[in-house]
Amino acid sequence: MNSQKKEHLWIIAPSKSFYWVILPLSYTIFIQALTGFPKPQTLEEVSAHDFFLYISEELFDYPYWAQDLSHLPLFFIFAWTWTWFFRRNESGLKPLTKSLVICMSFAVLNELCQFFIPRRYPSVADVFMNITGVILALILHTHFYTKIKKLKKVLNP
Repeated sequence: MNSQKKEHLWIIAPSKSFYWVILPLSYTIFIQALTGFPKPQTLEEVSAHDFFLYISEELFDYPYWAQDLSHLPLFFIFAWTWTWFFRRNESGLKPLTKSLVICMSFAVLNELCQFFIPRRYPSVADVFMNITGVILALILHTHFYTKIKKLKKVLNP
């Protein structure tokens, strides 16, 4: 039973070690690489390696509406990992505020970076989906965090 409680708590917040920052930072880099990838035509113009061309073709080989929708789960996981990291030492509004500022800022900046990628452009719909993913993650994380805290108080009076 005790290991099960720790497992549930780990989903909400890791141990107090600062090294856990590797997870949200790695995911941030992953999102930036994924959403900042040039279109296949751009890579063909610069004679990019076939591997990069293949990745680009796979990324852009599904309907535009699905590309927009994909932002929501990407940014949901993004916000969850940052909130998860900040809640390792603290509770209350402080870790939630840190996560909100980082995630909302990145949700907008990630789209603005597309100004600098040939044949890509920022989209208001993408920003909306990014922010929706962030807000949903913060709400659900807070919900589960609160429930698990209450459960811990009941089990360990």
